[in-house]
Amino acid sequence: MLMKNVFRWLHGFWAVVGAGSCILLALAKGGHPPGLVFVPVAAAIWLAGHLLLWASRKLAIRGKELAASKNIEFGKWPVTIILLVFVFGAIFIFGLFGIVWQILSERDWLRELAVPLLYWIPASLCFFGILLRQDWSRVLAGSGFMFVAAILLYEMIASAMRGYRNSTTEWVMVIVIFIMLVLFGLYVLRSSKIKAFYSGGSH
Repeated sequence: MLMKNVFRWLHGFWAVVGAGSCILLALAKGGHPPGLVFVPVAAAIWLAGHLLLWASRKLAIRGKELAASKNIEFGKWPVTIILLVFVFGAIFIFGLFGIVWQILSERDWLRELAVPLLYWIPASLCFFGILLRQDWSRVLAGSGFMFVAAILLYEMIASAMRGYRNSTTEWVMVIVIFIMLVLFGLYVLRSSKIKAFYSGGSH
């Protein structure tokens, strides 16, 4: 029931976003080309989003069936798992549209997409892996948060070594985000509730 409600909320959110975007484009004045021209594109993206959500729910149902075939008790989804589905699902959907747009609009799209793909592919794998209740997605997700934390801190240190003066506020923000990402990654890797979601029972 909870899974059904989660996807119902996602469909509702996406419907509001899509309808609002279409209305704003249709009512937009000025510009070249006019906003009305982009309404069919926005409507197509809107429809594609609903189709992706529908397919994602089918994967979640398949994950439940796989768990049942392994005699894994299917209980409530932990709040952290729901949060991860939202985060990785958003990265997958919006990243997919961004990649398609980049390919259609840029000639040298392969070089431009190298770094975004480095983040998008693992995040997408996590999204589908969680829906299918594959334990490797837990390891990939937890490690991914710590990897992003390390990259963030590295970028700050590298910019300082290049002579850029980061303010104290910037350093504090980066260190706080770094600690939060590392702790969250460790929680995903070690939490008994999350492990039980994949393997069933209690740990």
